[in-house]
Amino acid sequence: MPAAKKAVKPSPISQLQGVLLVLDNRSGRPTAEMLANVREMVGDALSVMQEPDPVKQRIGFVLLAIQQSTQVAIKEVRGKRLTRVTVIDQPLYHWALEEIHALAGAA
Repeated sequence: MPAAKKAVKPSPISQLQGVLLVLDNRSGRPTAEMLANVREMVGDALSVMQEPDPVKQRIGFVLLAIQQSTQVAIKEVRGKRLTRVTVIDQPLYHWALEEIHALAGAA
């Protein structure tokens, strides 16, 4: 009986790059706005994953988590600028805050 070949799992970077290729070559696309959002998120993730410095990479992931877990609305009322931040993904937001505190404690 021949030895079973072990499946080679592609790296996360190559998987994300594959997503970008599919988005570029897909026919019958969903909305352009959705594709633009996915493209931006994947591009951000790729740039963070390719960062050689592990501390900068960790900081990048934390910043992406904060960005993805919150919504920011800015409006002007009676000449004053009001900023409202809404947490839309509690577990991700809490993880990011824990990471911020861990990074601050390590400094």
